[in-house]
Amino acid sequence: MLKHVSFLTADLDAVLAFYVRLGGVTEKNLTTPEGYLRGVVRLGGEEGGRLQFFQIPGESPHPHAHWAEHIALHVTGLRALLPQLRAAGVTVSRDLTPSPGGRDMAFVLDPDGRQVELLEAGPG
Repeated sequence: MLKHVSFLTADLDAVLAFYVRLGGVTEKNLTTPEGYLRGVVRLGGEEGGRLQFFQIPGESPHPHAHWAEHIALHVTGLRALLPQLRAAGVTVSRDLTPSPGGRDMAFVLDPDGRQVELLEAGPG
């Protein structure tokens, strides 16, 4: 079972707020003994996966903007959510389109430029 995926971030507060807007819950937002800022977002309820982010002073993350390297999230109400994200200044990198399975899908960029696939949640 996956515990978490960890990434560097340039702005911990902005990246946590972004994933909370997509339905996540901030579990941790602290400074480590080394002076690193660390945040953890839980996705998908108590048993959901976690995204962990570190903001390390003096280091700059180098995200990749290619769609093949991305985080994929199930969301509810994608058609209503996408205009809200645009209004909040989120970059839509691939507009609403049917996924190979026929569900609504879009790609947006998180505050560090990471590709995030948003896929309409479905039954099962």
